[in-house]
Amino acid sequence: MPTRLLIIEDDSASRALVCYLLEAAGYATLEAEDGGTGLHLALHAQPDLIICDLQMPVMNGYEVARALREHPDWHRVPLIAVTAFSMAGDRETALSAGFDEHITKPITPETFVTQIEAFLPHPLQARHSPGH
Repeated sequence: MPTRLLIIEDDSASRALVCYLLEAAGYATLEAEDGGTGLHLALHAQPDLIICDLQMPVMNGYEVARALREHPDWHRVPLIAVTAFSMAGDRETALSAGFDEHITKPITPETFVTQIEAFLPHPLQARHSPGH
């Protein structure tokens, strides 16, 4: 079974790009367009890693992170913020909310998958050759 990654992103173009890059690298993706749906999917589908925007309807990314980190089973699952928030202090705010990493938009397609894979245990990393 391929490693499953949950993408919680309200912007359809951003979500499509992230899904495309990850699927091309061999990952299975689950998608949610708001924080509430994302939290529900996370708790029920149990993905191996979660990529989450910060500014979204229903629940923002900080609320999603706090809710997941309060749940005992979710301390081990990597949670990556991918956001347009790039001002001084934004990274620290995301990390203190429970995110493991803070990647700013626009993402760099050539390096994005490698950035995400850095947070997956080796057995969960997709088998793909560089440049694909």
